[in-house]
Amino acid sequence: MTKHKYCPICRTKLKIKVFNNKERLTCPKCNYIYYKNPPPSVCAIVKNRGNILLIKRGIEPHLGEWAFPCGFIEYGETAEDACLRELKEETGLSGTIKSLYNVKSSEIDIYGHLIIIAYIVLVDDKKPVGGDDAVDAKYFSIDKAKQIIIPEQRSCLNDENII
Repeated sequence: MTKHKYCPICRTKLKIKVFNNKERLTCPKCNYIYYKNPPPSVCAIVKNRGNILLIKRGIEPHLGEWAFPCGFIEYGETAEDACLRELKEETGLSGTIKSLYNVKSSEIDIYGHLIIIAYIVLVDDKKPVGGDDAVDAKYFSIDKAKQIIIPEQRSCLNDENII
């Protein structure tokens, strides 16, 4: 179920109990319940002059493959701020949120179950440069992007709201 063994409140050994028809780790002393929730992440979808911005991933998962700029929301950060931070870190571009594109769940081997919040982002006309955990960043035609983007993100490029 999880690697957690002890209560973070009182340090008593956690026990498995059934709550709401699910097995959950609980503390028999202080009644703390460990809920394993999916971490939230963000994705920046940038379209410029009919092209789509992608980054070449410099880390797993999908090392060396092309994807939208994306990453995890830090504690205390809004989803919108995280999206713009990840965009800046991975491409060097500053942007503004145009609209929420979608929110979906995804299962990724290395992280497990994630919640992905995708935004349509407007950027300036500067040239993108790979940074942080991206080794490259550039614009591709929609057709080319459909061929090279990671499978989990390909469906976004078939949506009329993007094209």
